[in-house]
Formats: sequence, C-alpha cells, structure tokens
Amino acid sequence: MSLKITNPNKKTWYGAKIELDLFTKSGTYRFTNFHPKGYGVQITGEINGGDGGSPATNTISIYNLSKAHENLFKDKLHVVVKAGGYDLFGIVGAGNITKVAPVARDGEDRFISITFVAGKDYSKTKNIYSAYSGTTQVKHSYKTSKGQTITWTTSKKKNINIRFKKGVKAKTIIERISREADIPVAVLHLKKNKVYKHGYTLSKRPLAEMKAIAKDCDSRLWYRMDDVIIDYEEKPKTWDTHLYLTLKDGLVNMPTISDESGKKTAWTVVTYLNPMVANGSVFYVAENIKSLVRVKNYTHSLDDMQTTCEVEAV
Repeated sequence: MSLKITNPNKKTWYGAKIELDLFTKSGTYRFTNFHPKGYGVQITGEINGGDGGSPATNTISIYNLSKAHENLFKDKLHVVVKAGGYDLFGIVGAGNITKVAPVARDGEDRFISITFVAGKDYSKTKNIYSAYSGTTQVKHSYKTSKGQTITWTTSKKKNINIRFKKGVKAKTIIERISREADIPVAVLHLKKNKVYKHGYTLSKRPLAEMKAIAKDCDSRLWYRMDDVIIDYEEKPKTWDTHLYLTLKDGLVNMPTISDESGKKTAWTVVTYLNPMVANGSVFYVAENIKSLVRVKNYTHSLDDMQTTCEVEAV
C-alpha cells in the first residue's frame, strides 16, 4: 500500500506540552506547563470531539495561579488550548468560557476549573424570514362602564417563511441559510445535490433546516473543533492526515474492538496526543486493524506526565 507518511522523522511523539491562551479586553494571557522551564503551571483536563452534530463541552483545570490571574477568567471570554508532545504541538481546542468554578484545593495545591464550548452553538439561532413581510388583522375590543362593547382592528406585521422555487437544489438552500442566519460552513461537500421538484419552504430553525437538508443528500452536519462541516463519510481525503501508526510510532497500545453491531467495526485506538487527530481525521493503523480508519469520537487527555488521545474509529 502506498501512503504519503507525515510521521515525525527522527522526532518524538512523547512529552506533555500544554498551553492555554486567554483573550481579554486588556490583552492576551498565556499559561503553559513548560515555560519558563521548570516553572510552568500545572494544566490538566480533557478536550473532546465527535460527529454528533453539536459542539463539544470541555473542562480544563489550572493549578496554583496568583489570585490576580485567577480573577482574569470570566464567562464569555475566548480561550485557545494547544497541546502535544515535544515535537508535535498545536491547537486541540478553542471556544468561549461558559463556566468558571470557584477555586478549589487538592492538598496543598489550589486550582481553578473552566468550562468552554468548542465552537458556537447555533441550535438556538432565530428563524429567518422573507424580506417581504405580510400583515394580519388583529381584532380588539373592550366594554365601557355603560356596558357598551367597542371593537376595532389593527394591522400587525406577519413574518413570511422563505420559499424556494420548484427545482431548487440543496446546495443553494444551504448557502442561503448559512448567509442569512450567519452560520459559516467551513466545508460543504454533499454526496448528492438533491433537487426539490416542488420547491422548498423553510419552517425550522436554521441549523435544524441545514441538518435536514444534509440528510436528504445522504450527508451530515457536524462540528470539527469550532467549525461547522457538511460532508459524507465516503469522502475521506479532506481530513486525511497521512499518518501511519504502529506501536513503535504513535500508538500507546494495541487497538481493540469496541463495537461490531454497526455496518463497520468500531475500534478503540489510543495514541500519543497529536493535534492532527480530531473527529473526521483519517489515518492508517498497522496493528490489528491494518487499514485506514476514520475518527468518530475522540478525547485528548491533558496530563503533566504524558498527553494522550483515545479515539473511536471505524
């Protein structure tokens, strides 16, 4: 099998470099476990991802900060997390803080835990309507002190659902929803560009409409880190990492079967943390599986001793 390999040449997968950038109005603050050497802070936690169609929620703990630095962390601020081995290091998660837990203690150590959502949750984005609104008549009435009923009517603006003409294609609808609802789609690859012979009327929230249309096209909508992606599983080249993993090169242990009930056997694969590995990533596993696999779900484990990644792959 001929594969283009990007495994580190004479470099090491091992190590535990972790870095967190916090973006505030007064500037960007960087916390690391490796700089300055011997004086970095301890950072632990997990970064998750999957193809379920919703942004992942992650929690990170940072130890023994000054009170001034602890007070910097607030809801809605943006964070970027980088991690990896000594020679493989890059972004593994980014998003806005949704929760800052009170300072806690672990023996002599004190730590702060922050929770952030990787990407924007568009599920509650308001419906979009036609620019040409209609009107509806609203009746009003009340009784006077003499018992006389007085009635009148007023006109009220009525939102009209966006309608697409007969023969419209799925991609056209998705692109308009993306544009008008301000839901950027980083990748749009439909397995088939369905033609709606009788037209199409928007009636759901924008993200729900996009998911439904993607399904009509034998495709799916999902998040990759903080990006919205629409594609299909049979198109692996977009996320091909060109990694060739063995026990001597990248794998922590032998892959094991996690589920055989689906169309494809699902495997649990544990690797040393590599920023190239995320949901959708494609790589070759030379042990047990002996073929290309695609990541469905993953968990990057951040630890001062060794960073690793556990994936469910098919």
